[in-house]
Amino acid sequence: MKFNFGIVLTILLFSLISSIDASFCSGKHKGGGKQIKSGFCSDTALGQVPSIDHMTSTLIIEPKNEQTLKAHKNFTVLIKVKNLKTGDFSDPEHKYYSIPQELDDGIIKGHTHITVQHLGNEKNVPDAKVFGFFEGLNFRAKHNILKVEVDGSKLFAGKYRICTISSSFSHQPLVMPVAKRGAQDDCIRVTLTNHHKHHKRTPRRPRNWKV
Repeated sequence: MKFNFGIVLTILLFSLISSIDASFCSGKHKGGGKQIKSGFCSDTALGQVPSIDHMTSTLIIEPKNEQTLKAHKNFTVLIKVKNLKTGDFSDPEHKYYSIPQELDDGIIKGHTHITVQHLGNEKNVPDAKVFGFFEGLNFRAKHNILKVEVDGSKLFAGKYRICTISSSFSHQPLVMPVAKRGAQDDCIRVTLTNHHKHHKRTPRRPRNWKV
């Protein structure tokens, strides 16, 4: 029987990696698939990483950046996605951050979200815990377009930031192959107002006017 040193070396390498992964969270509080607000340790591997030709990119195409909308009214957000197999997600209550990133024909399996935050003073960084609207888009994109109806009933007048948050199957941020790249998510700013635009009407000309 021939001794295949390569196979043995591979087995030892994987055993070493598994041992490192298993000990990474030793003595620390592990998430166990739960969302824990106080923080936790995760030893889930990064998983499969796409090539640079398959990196995810996202664009909010509606509303337009800096568009003015009516406060307390619903509005539609349209998102165009590239290189993300949307509609794939695990149970966030029991499988959060528990499955490595996976590819399907080179494309990341995952989903995206929409979050709307009031900016107030635009010079102050918004608190990530505070948002006016959030929704996971857990469905397949049609012609690479995702559509969501934003409930504006609780969105008062002011400046808002609308952003996408793209995630892999198990909800962790997407892992890309290189650091120098374009953003994989998009944000726009809109203004919600209580004032309605009034169009100037051309006054009716009296019948006795002469031109």
